[in-house]
Amino acid sequence: MRTGTPVEIPADWRQALKAETQRLLGDTIALSDGDWQTATSLVGWARFHVATHLACHGVALASLVTTVARSRHPQPWAIQPADDCLRTCAGLDAIALQERLDESSAQLMTALDLMDEATWEIELKSNGDKYPAKAIILDRLNEVVVHHVDLHLGFDFADVESSLLRALLVWNLTRALPRLAGVELRVDSDEGFSCRVGTGKVVTVRGTEGNIMAWLTGRKGASSVLGAEELSLWGPV
Repeated sequence: MRTGTPVEIPADWRQALKAETQRLLGDTIALSDGDWQTATSLVGWARFHVATHLACHGVALASLVTTVARSRHPQPWAIQPADDCLRTCAGLDAIALQERLDESSAQLMTALDLMDEATWEIELKSNGDKYPAKAIILDRLNEVVVHHVDLHLGFDFADVESSLLRALLVWNLTRALPRLAGVELRVDSDEGFSCRVGTGKVVTVRGTEGNIMAWLTGRKGASSVLGAEELSLWGPV
């Protein structure tokens, strides 16, 4: 996303974040110690890696939100937080992993309550790009939804409510901008949603919204949609 690009968050974002988090926790609570060792969509990552990453992400965002709310000044934002804690969680049992997911999510929701209309517009700087603080909401929703899919628990992008899925599609399209040099990417979904980002040679991608989302996030290859053969998005995000 470049400076001045608007960020549109769902009007019911708080309910959406709670609902998607509870949906995730409702699926993971049934996992045994052995289940957490099962492979996921991400090469080299078992389920416990994904859970720990989500917990680290929630804690990192809670810290960022708290800093923004209290300082009321622009802040740097590492959109992909360091996963140093991944190395220490291989031995955690199912209960401990579930508690980490639950507690980190609650910590983030508490921090979000500190924000007001003005602080949501405070600028965050990340790798040369600038975002309003409210982009944090889309980032967390995206992490919860995408990594829920990675866990292979019967949940897929097609199960996401339509307006939320479209908001996440736009978020992932704007995040793809640095990888689309010289390309205007147009997305036309089978369900009637259209969006375009970038400038240059026009490439139009068509498919279901679920498949477009899976392709954009690196969970499916170019063959899952039409028109993406010329594009490389450099793997999972």
